[in-house]
Amino acid sequence: LFGNIVKSDGFCIDFIFYRRAVDENEDEALIRNHDLGVNDFSMEEFAQLYRPSFLDSGRKTVYTAAMGLDQNQHEIRRCTTKEYYHLTGSTVYAKKLQQEKDAAGITAIESATPISKTARNISFLRFADHLLSNMDRLFAFYGFRTAKHRFNLYQGKQRAPEMMVNMLLNGGAKYNRKIRFKKKNKKGKRRNKKKK
Repeated sequence: LFGNIVKSDGFCIDFIFYRRAVDENEDEALIRNHDLGVNDFSMEEFAQLYRPSFLDSGRKTVYTAAMGLDQNQHEIRRCTTKEYYHLTGSTVYAKKLQQEKDAAGITAIESATPISKTARNISFLRFADHLLSNMDRLFAFYGFRTAKHRFNLYQGKQRAPEMMVNMLLNGGAKYNRKIRFKKKNKKGKRRNKKKK
């Protein structure tokens, strides 16, 4: 149901929708009506109809998956946190933002900013004085033009889980050489057209 709420930050628009609450009784009735059990499937039927995946998360990987039932030969697919941040676009944006900060002199201002979380009045007054003296430059740098980049990061965060699921289920370009070589050939053709 539409909640009659529309929010905007000048670049993107949010529409608020509400979902109908489900009673616990309805959930229990749905679960009770399923009569399937483990004994209803044979191993051959399971191997033909389904592709089992065994997932494990870790500190350096978002997931590591073992695909298939064969004990001797099965494919291992993983998505590292580095790949996840690359999929969201945040690494490229952070690098570009740092270059813009260096060119505008914002890095020096931010690194010289005193700590705001303090119990001493003098330290907080130094922080406030530093921010007030550099407020015009900071507002000019972090103005409305960053809204587009924030929206692109939002889109990347929305897109990344879908791409990770695609990598898990279908292999994606990382595990499929044909797709990987197609991408390389397309990039090479584009570069050759630009040179001409």
